[in-house]
Amino acid sequence: MHWRKLRADETNHELLWLLVSLGAAAFALLWLRSGLPTPRCVWHELTGFPCVGCGGTRCVRHAIRGDWLGAFLMNPLAFAAFTGVVIYDVYAAVVLTLRLPRLRIGNWPSWAGWTVRGLVVALLLANWAWLIARGV
Repeated sequence: MHWRKLRADETNHELLWLLVSLGAAAFALLWLRSGLPTPRCVWHELTGFPCVGCGGTRCVRHAIRGDWLGAFLMNPLAFAAFTGVVIYDVYAAVVLTLRLPRLRIGNWPSWAGWTVRGLVVALLLANWAWLIARGV
């Protein structure tokens, strides 16, 4: 990992993903404030088991109210993703505002990619087991 200036031909990921996440947050806020129903989980209705994302909306609602423990217990993986997006958005806003160098990940060894993939699968399965055990 290293810090460097953005090249002229390079995609500005900080601006792109900051706009995408803020747009998604605005859309979600308008949806919930308008009183529209939250989407139903088709997987949960068909099988009776929660999917990996079940409880995500309730998790974000708890987090916005400041109930961090309630948010984490509702869906730990959604809580981690929400927290990660907030941290990335703060980083992107600071980098864009102050025109600072960008954090970039260099060449990873091949074993690192497989390790990350395995970790993601393990986290998804652990989160799903948590949701099933809690009856979310």
